[in-house]
Amino acid sequence: MTQFTRQQLNDLRNELQSAVDAANLPNITIDVGNCRYSGGEAKFQVKCTLEGAKTREMIDLEYYADLYNIDINKTAKLQGEDMKLSGYKSRARKKPFVLQRLRDGAEFVCTSHVAEQFFKKAEEIRDQPINVAKAQ
Repeated sequence: MTQFTRQQLNDLRNELQSAVDAANLPNITIDVGNCRYSGGEAKFQVKCTLEGAKTREMIDLEYYADLYNIDINKTAKLQGEDMKLSGYKSRARKKPFVLQRLRDGAEFVCTSHVAEQFFKKAEEIRDQPINVAKAQ
């Protein structure tokens, strides 16, 4: 056998992830991601994140929130669940915003229209009087 099968690579990915989890490195989260393979060669993506560090999606969310006039700290109720914005995928054209369900941490994606509709910043109202000239 000179070529990998998908099942072999899935099993290998699971073994790699369990070996990394068993290493028990403090303050570091390691995820074994997607795999590219050709014949008898395979490459796995490995993502390491320091605890408390901002991910690329979080940094992008902070940037694009100003452009879309969105409050990233706001919680909204979508389909009966409390949701919060957790990221922005700059390469996703149709559904770039990432929502996180507060109950269990599950993530979903949504369009910019939905994000603007539910997470729009509250408009500020000025308390200054309006000067009206009297008609003579």
